Amino acid sequence: MVEKPSKLQPVLLGGLVLGLGSVIPGLSYGNLCCCGWAVVGGALAARLLIKRSPVLPITSGDGAAAGALVGIVGSFINLIIGVPVTLLQWKTVVAQMQQRADNVSDPASREMVRQMTDAMQSHPALIALGLWLLFAIAGVGMAALGGVLGVAMFEKRKGQPPPQPPYPPAGFPHSYAAPDQPPGEPTLPSQPTDGGSEPPSR
Repeated sequence: MVEKPSKLQPVLLGGLVLGLGSVIPGLSYGNLCCCGWAVVGGALAARLLIKRSPVLPITSGDGAAAGALVGIVGSFINLIIGVPVTLLQWKTVVAQMQQRADNVSDPASREMVRQMTDAMQSHPALIALGLWLLFAIAGVGMAALGGVLGVAMFEKRKGQPPPQPPYPPAGFPHSYAAPDQPPGEPTLPSQPTDGGSEPPSR
């Protein structure tokens, strides 16, 4: 029986695209557009999964499952690389926010920004993990959507039945059921060709 290929390699490659695209400076701005790297990673995994399955078509459910796994892998990469990098730049980010607070003319808005910067200075690791958790939730959902979109774009075999197994070769045992014979029933022996004479009775 033909089975669908493993999702491991497509998921790892798609997750690598999502994770690195989210932590590399400059490229990380792609996530500002509807979690763009998550959608790209999920669609890439669906594309690779389709190429690895030349017989059975890939369904939207397969694409969504592969995309969700891409989101998990990409979020793990972001946790290992992105969160430490963010913590290293934390003081710079807080200082920039404080400067912006000083330039705000509205007293209420200025006080709100100052409260945010005070919280960021007090609990940097907790806030960084909270931001990562939001990224992970959004990444899994958008990567699953990217997997569905990837199947819709690249899978051209929708609704086609899987190919039938070939007929048995010449000399195959007679117990093999013919293509139009119900499975489980033995093949009847061929009728004699000597005028239709019946075997002698015992």
